[in-house]
Amino acid sequence: MPPEDPIVIIGSGIGGLTAAIILAKLGHRVTVVEKNKLPGGLMRSYTRKGIECEVGIHYMGALDKGQPLRQIFDFIGVSDRIPLTRMGEDGVVDKYILPGMEFDFPASIDRYGENLREAFPDEGRQIAAIIAVLHDAIGRFDSMSIFLKGETNFDFARELRPAGDYFNELGCSLGLRSILSVPLSLIGVGPDECPVYLWSSSVSSYLMSSWRLTRGGAHMADTFAERLRELGGEIICNDGVSKILVQNRAVRGVALKSGRELVSPTIISAIHPKLMLGLLSDDSYKPSFKNRILSLQETPGIFATHVAVPEDELPLRPYNIFILNEAADKYEVVTFLNMKKSPEPGWNTLSILGGSPYEQWRTWEHTTRGQRPREYKEAKAREAAVLFDRALKLFGPLHRARVVDSFTPLSFVDWMGSPEGGAYGVRRSTTQKFKTAALHRTPLTGLHAVGQSVFAPGILGTALGTLRVLAPLVGYETLRQKFIDSGIEGI
Repeated sequence: MPPEDPIVIIGSGIGGLTAAIILAKLGHRVTVVEKNKLPGGLMRSYTRKGIECEVGIHYMGALDKGQPLRQIFDFIGVSDRIPLTRMGEDGVVDKYILPGMEFDFPASIDRYGENLREAFPDEGRQIAAIIAVLHDAIGRFDSMSIFLKGETNFDFARELRPAGDYFNELGCSLGLRSILSVPLSLIGVGPDECPVYLWSSSVSSYLMSSWRLTRGGAHMADTFAERLRELGGEIICNDGVSKILVQNRAVRGVALKSGRELVSPTIISAIHPKLMLGLLSDDSYKPSFKNRILSLQETPGIFATHVAVPEDELPLRPYNIFILNEAADKYEVVTFLNMKKSPEPGWNTLSILGGSPYEQWRTWEHTTRGQRPREYKEAKAREAAVLFDRALKLFGPLHRARVVDSFTPLSFVDWMGSPEGGAYGVRRSTTQKFKTAALHRTPLTGLHAVGQSVFAPGILGTALGTLRVLAPLVGYETLRQKFIDSGIEGI
């Protein structure tokens, strides 16, 4: 990609903006196109009745100095602009509540092992093996070799098998298996299908260090957008891409819904693969590519309700809470609770999330955002009441608390175009490993993909996946040297 050639990036979520900033820092001319009025995608929080409501960022891992997400944030120049609060200072990042027991997920791998051994004293051998796998994952993060050097150091036989199978082979009890699997609720795939590498990466990133945004997702989104503009990049909002222009199996630009065309030999799609497919004409690719993309299974939808709670009724909890219920032969996460200080003095925001199948909302899938009927609003109110009741059973009466907003899988369809309202993109399961192995590659010259569906969900997974895509495009050594020149250590 010659620096003089313009690059167009479709979508302004964490993947699109990270890619844009890196390319702009390397001297490329970059334009990001966003269909919504403001950039940020799932990063962006919103405000209702003075209460800030998070969408996709409740906490992040691996942001301490020298850790992978911090290295990326340092490189793109946003670390000092995003205020963070470290979690786990009291020893607890997440509290798991199961029938008959509680478990504290701590802020270090050593303490995690201690907590597991205390909870499951007869499973020392299994826990030792698990901790060894997590140490391996942290080692991969430390080297970042598969992202900046084009190397792999996986034990493929172990890393690509389902985590649940691995737990069973070790002889883990139901309780231990359930505790180990809780973080998978944050990436939308269960232990029976989640590859070991994805499970270990998710768990170890939070064990490295865990952080909450002090000022919220909207500030983080604006910080990324501001940084891109400082580097000469452009963001076009409120005007989505209607078509990717192709000639002789090579991209030549995009057509916008406004009728404007942007000419570019390099297009980076930071949207869902199925949405990217919809921007291409059928004659620009082989049917096998279309069939592979359309057959991809999605991650589940979620329902979230945001509650304003007076500080004197419910003091701020410095940790997250996962509530698990027994289901058949396993325990499943049914509720995730997160609290943060609200910009409105005297109030905290309690966010309560639960799984919500798209089928529950399909009746209204073709209705217009903001104009959905009374029945939809009533269904939202009922679901919000169920989640709020779970919080009341946990915390006790909250007489002055009030629900300020709720969102459904249809909200993800409205704002992100997410097929079937999936919250975490494509389900990166062992049953789809061949279909998802090279989602960043397309059959068209000049068309590439980044985003949470490409490598792994979440801020860290999306950021690392972006490096994985960009490194071969700009040159592994070029990108690695740029990190070194920027003072990033340990690369």
